[in-house]
Amino acid sequence: MTDFSDSRRSTLTTWIAGAGACLLFAACAPRDGAPEQAAGPEATFTAQAEAGAASYAANCAACHGAELEGTILGPLLIGQSFIQRWGTQTPALLLGNIQSNMPPGGAGNMTDEDYLNVVAHMLAMNGVDSVSDALTDASDFTIAENISRIVALRRPMEPPAPQGLTVAGNTEDFVPFTPLTAEMLRDPDPADWPMHRRNFFGHSYSPLDEINTDNVANLRLEWVWNMHEGDSEPAPLVYGGIIYLINPSNVIQALDGKTGELIWEHWTGPANRQDMRNIAMYEDKIIQATTDARLVALDARTGEQVWETVIADNSKGFANSSGPIVADGMVISGLAGCARYIPEDCFVSAYDADDGELLWQFETIAEAGQPGGDTWGGLDDLFRAGGETWITGSYDPELRLTYWGTAQQKPWVPVSRHMTINDVGLYTNATIAVNVDSGELDWYFQHVPAEALDLDEVFERVLIDRGDEKLVYSIGKHGILWKNDRVNGEFRGFTETVFQNTFTHIDPETGAVTYREDIQNAQLDEWTSACPSSAGGKDWHSMTYHPPSGLIVAPLSQTCLENAAREVALVQGGGGLAASRKFFEMPGTDGNLGKVGAYHADTLEEVWAHEQRASLHTGTISTAGDLVFVGDLDRRFTAFDVNTGEILWQTRLGTSVQGHPVSFAIDGKQYIAVTTALGGTSPRTVPGVIATEITYPRWGNAIYVFSLPEGLN
Repeated sequence: MTDFSDSRRSTLTTWIAGAGACLLFAACAPRDGAPEQAAGPEATFTAQAEAGAASYAANCAACHGAELEGTILGPLLIGQSFIQRWGTQTPALLLGNIQSNMPPGGAGNMTDEDYLNVVAHMLAMNGVDSVSDALTDASDFTIAENISRIVALRRPMEPPAPQGLTVAGNTEDFVPFTPLTAEMLRDPDPADWPMHRRNFFGHSYSPLDEINTDNVANLRLEWVWNMHEGDSEPAPLVYGGIIYLINPSNVIQALDGKTGELIWEHWTGPANRQDMRNIAMYEDKIIQATTDARLVALDARTGEQVWETVIADNSKGFANSSGPIVADGMVISGLAGCARYIPEDCFVSAYDADDGELLWQFETIAEAGQPGGDTWGGLDDLFRAGGETWITGSYDPELRLTYWGTAQQKPWVPVSRHMTINDVGLYTNATIAVNVDSGELDWYFQHVPAEALDLDEVFERVLIDRGDEKLVYSIGKHGILWKNDRVNGEFRGFTETVFQNTFTHIDPETGAVTYREDIQNAQLDEWTSACPSSAGGKDWHSMTYHPPSGLIVAPLSQTCLENAAREVALVQGGGGLAASRKFFEMPGTDGNLGKVGAYHADTLEEVWAHEQRASLHTGTISTAGDLVFVGDLDRRFTAFDVNTGEILWQTRLGTSVQGHPVSFAIDGKQYIAVTTALGGTSPRTVPGVIATEITYPRWGNAIYVFSLPEGLN
């Protein structure tokens, strides 16, 4: 699967050249007759903003609206929602985000100056009026602090979001509440789904079998609950018949799992509509990592806040998009937003579940003088960035180890970070095993050193016992299923789940990868093709392990990209992602972007696979009823036979099916729940460029709950 012939390369080049007519955002690219950028008389913010108005009109307005008001093709870029999302960030971070992702079909004729001008135009339209100097790629002032009070009052504002408990209630009115102990988390009740991926090992498996291969065709909708709008990849928790649900804008809700009735709702804030995936539960608390990098505990019975602590300073770009895991009374959290050149690095940290007190912190970036500090090409510690832990880890209570994936170095390409392909940058793009009692690193395995294409290996670690072997499995954006000993990290094997041409060789004994020569030597502004794309392979959608069959079933993506590195200056406050990208279909897939693949945990051989045009947007879950459930962009929620891959049931929901399905039981009756949602980063953007015929409403976040009719259960 690692060969990439000249003829195939030529075919792809031809495909890319002719793809403009079928790109969703083709209307957002430069158009014939569009106004040309006006050259500013001098390098000032005002001159940039004026020039940026023309660049925006030519490249962005068709999707985001002439006045930044948003359309069905692109979100609004003005007003309180935009300020809530970007007000605490810097122009440099906003610039990096736009350069890396917009327009999704590639930058076209846009230059670095064009991008800076567009950012200046966006900021000016949002009321930034106390900046005089021209923006640069290192501009590190806080955006909201440069909007004067007069301009802020003049700009139309949305009503301020509420804070705290907005709907009061008590779970005692629905079911008697029993605290969820550490022992109960080690061996969850079959009726519950009390943590993300259900157990410490991350199996995403339910031991319930009332719904099975014989009767799943009779599934019907029990109830539906509309959620708050915004980007969302929710993973509900279910305990004692109550569903605890994370919404956009950092809103937590408790719902009666039988009827969908709202029990309580708490607005933690900020109301910024950023992606958030999961929450945690322990004893009588719901514990949430917020999008602005705080940790908040709520009373699970009433929704009232119990304690709050700060994980990291959000004004410096730090954030969270996934929640914690609670290991024997310790709340263990990851961290995102670590692409800037600042003294602080990313880390995994643990807190006392009773009061939020910090217990320990392990930094994922090795600094000079530390073990691994010599793997960063001699860069000053200030310029070592990345290593985010933005997907919730797993935990082995017996070994007292928590397992996390780390993201790659930043910027994305070695030449942009002033390094070479030989500067591996520990502990990025690795599995790290951290002792929960001391916070010290027990072992690490770096899957893809010196990652060069935004293909990180950060995703969930699934812990599996096979005989006497204690193993850990993972799949990253490269689409490689890795198998390691979870006691010491020793490499045990791999398999390629989708076509990849990034590596010319993967050592079957050590797992060491060898990049293609052109990727190794990629220079600034030089386009390099690679498969898979930054959507994966596999992305944030979690895979499932089905113990009865020994199968790992993963939701996969089949797309490719072209990537071009941008120059990044080594200045404090700079950094970022610094690459332009284009996306295209993966060769040999007949245009099928989505794949569900089943692999045996012992041999890693593919047992079955299902491919389809629509990309997959939920994790997979499996059940003792020999079923696998998954949802997709085309609004379909599907049940497969876990042993054969046969489709046994399918329904179509209100918008794209996105998040993490769960299964639970109340009074002996089994339910299946799944969410519809928007957002989702690259897995959403990339299919939008390629599969333009797939349409869905740009609203409709909801949770749907299914069950069998009475008499069939």
